[in-house]
Amino acid sequence: MDNQIVIEQIKKSFCSLTSFKERANALEIVTAFSTLNNKFVSVFVTVTNQKIVVTDHGWIDQNYYETPYFEESEVLIKRITSSYSENYKIKSTLDKSGVEYYYKICSKIEEIPSAVFDLANFIVGAVNALCIQFKDEKEEKERETFRSDVNTFFKIHYAKDVRFRQPLDDYKNIKFNAIVSSNSKINLIMYATGSSQYYFENDLRKSIVNFEIAQKSKYDTYIKEKITIINDESDGYSPIKSSSIFQLLNEKTTREPIKWSEREKILEHI
Repeated sequence: MDNQIVIEQIKKSFCSLTSFKERANALEIVTAFSTLNNKFVSVFVTVTNQKIVVTDHGWIDQNYYETPYFEESEVLIKRITSSYSENYKIKSTLDKSGVEYYYKICSKIEEIPSAVFDLANFIVGAVNALCIQFKDEKEEKERETFRSDVNTFFKIHYAKDVRFRQPLDDYKNIKFNAIVSSNSKINLIMYATGSSQYYFENDLRKSIVNFEIAQKSKYDTYIKEKITIINDESDGYSPIKSSSIFQLLNEKTTREPIKWSEREKILEHI
């Protein structure tokens, strides 16, 4: 594919603010479209299996647009994203590592500007949905703060051995808050917090389901630890009231939940 021809086609259809960067296997088009958090949208043109593909390069899923993560809004955000994808006829696929790519296929170079326009509009809509807080403000703030604190802990102590919000390859529909690799073994980590008992127990239930599904994975023999890290400083933490759920969780994990106030225990087990 001749990048210069593609650039000329794009320039005919977009304003002069559009810029281009030649990557190893793709042409990045930095559009004039911007999101609510003031990020300019990029789309990528590449050739795969002799087809011209316009893609977001996995940037939405990998959070290149630096959006907050409001877990309790996830279902609504998926519905909004689905509506945008249907409207602009955007497809998606997962790569080997579980990263989701959004894309459109062009049969000829002349179709690229239209595909770029559609994909850029889709990205703006999807990213803006991620920026909007749809749920309880107190809950979302607490959840985002706790997630960020635990992620930072793992980044400091496990550096390149940790991946966040990733699935097991054979069950891509469930994601763990963190997966830590160590000596050919993997450790599955879930987080639990909440501004109320309701929200906290929802996290515990999600941990139970994820760990139960992990037992059916082809990677089960490689799983060393299945651990839930709980925010024992949150308003929703009530071990007595939630005792039955904690008991069920203990049946699905390799050890009792680790309290965030005792996070040094994480280092003992992973």
